[in-house]
Amino acid sequence: MFSVIIDQYIFGKEVYIRSFSDQLTQESLEAMLGFQERYWWFGYVFTPLLLLIKLSFATVCISIGTVLSNVEFHFKNIFKVVLLAEVVFIVAQTLYLVNLSFHLDTLTLETASNYYPLTILSYFGTENVVQWLQYPLQTLNLFEVAYIVVISWLLSKQWKEDFAESMLVVLPSYATGLILWLVFVAFITLQVS
Repeated sequence: MFSVIIDQYIFGKEVYIRSFSDQLTQESLEAMLGFQERYWWFGYVFTPLLLLIKLSFATVCISIGTVLSNVEFHFKNIFKVVLLAEVVFIVAQTLYLVNLSFHLDTLTLETASNYYPLTILSYFGTENVVQWLQYPLQTLNLFEVAYIVVISWLLSKQWKEDFAESMLVVLPSYATGLILWLVFVAFITLQVS
């Protein structure tokens, strides 16, 4: 749903023209927009797949934490909780889109991609951080903290344990998986650049 809103209402032709008019010729810009119009469906096909991978990765990390903590819990139940906790990122995406919609007249792809509210990267600024460190710093944000808290709270309701015990299982397991992911992305970024 957010992809449709972004494509139809936020990142229209004007944003691409504003972003690339000084870098590309008119013909190249029209070719790029034509390519985008022909293959608009490609992103919609892979979005559910990427979301499933993300949810599965978080579920596996937390499942490992439950096994190491001797907590009996089924993978399916953890997956449901992780899926419910995804509402945190829906709220984050909604706030992002609302903020972008207020700046449509000056919006470029660069300004949209450099907008990271409530992150460590916003504290330092993208211009002050090397490229390979930008993704890890943007990922460490208030919404990730809220995600961990919501997962812990939802699992504590099902485990019949208190919230602190649930947090002691979720925080280290999810944080370990997140750190591994961030190291992987930083490594790939260094290799590509």
